[in-house]
Amino acid sequence: MLTAEKVIKEICLLPMEERKKVAWHIIEFGIKGLHPDAPEILDIKGWQDEIARKPFNLKQAAEYLGVSSVTLRRWVKTGQVSAHKIGRAYTFDVRYLKKLKKANVTKGREKQI
Repeated sequence: MLTAEKVIKEICLLPMEERKKVAWHIIEFGIKGLHPDAPEILDIKGWQDEIARKPFNLKQAAEYLGVSSVTLRRWVKTGQVSAHKIGRAYTFDVRYLKKLKKANVTKGREKQI
């Protein structure tokens, strides 16, 4: 039986150019979704929903938004970005961050939130 581990081992044996193609397809499917003609082998929507259930910490949220942790903390303190505070740590709803990022990206460049 073919397993994910076996596939990964086989991918590692490919020449670098072929590995880049595999990586490109995985990234493209993760962002754009599967091509309409491709067979449904992964539940991309379910996978994205599973990831979105776990809140991001400050570092993860800052990395996702492409800003420094200091900038994101300042945005939270000034009310520009919504976050939950647990003790001294901030947590961020992934779906909120996704909407925030999408709303603030114009013509391929991000504007300040």
